[in-house]
Amino acid sequence: TIGLNEAQFGIAAPPWLGQLMIRTIGFRKGEEALTLGTLFSPEDALSIGLVDKLVEGDAVVDASYEVARTFTKIPPQARFASKMLARKEFLDDLVENRDTDTAHFCNFILNDTVQLGLGAYLEKLKRK
Repeated sequence: TIGLNEAQFGIAAPPWLGQLMIRTIGFRKGEEALTLGTLFSPEDALSIGLVDKLVEGDAVVDASYEVARTFTKIPPQARFASKMLARKEFLDDLVENRDTDTAHFCNFILNDTVQLGLGAYLEKLKRK
């Protein structure tokens, strides 16, 4: 499975990671997944665009090399400039809000109620 299941044990994903999820799979599905702490099956992850393809375990390395070879056919400057067109605003926001996001997450995670939820979640994992 794949996803951000933090909500299941009483915390929220860090803002930058939650925003990335929303940008990747869309606002409505992303908000729902973050709120419920959804973990997606491989097939569901593929259908919503969270992953690009499904590959059997013994073929992962070869498939990764094939993707890498595809990208090496594009001049690096063009590849970088194209990625920055899509990501610059997000990266700038990440850098600008790093300290605020870190403080928010640390304050949240140290909250007594959140700590109780995390403890309960860890106990549940021990019983598996």
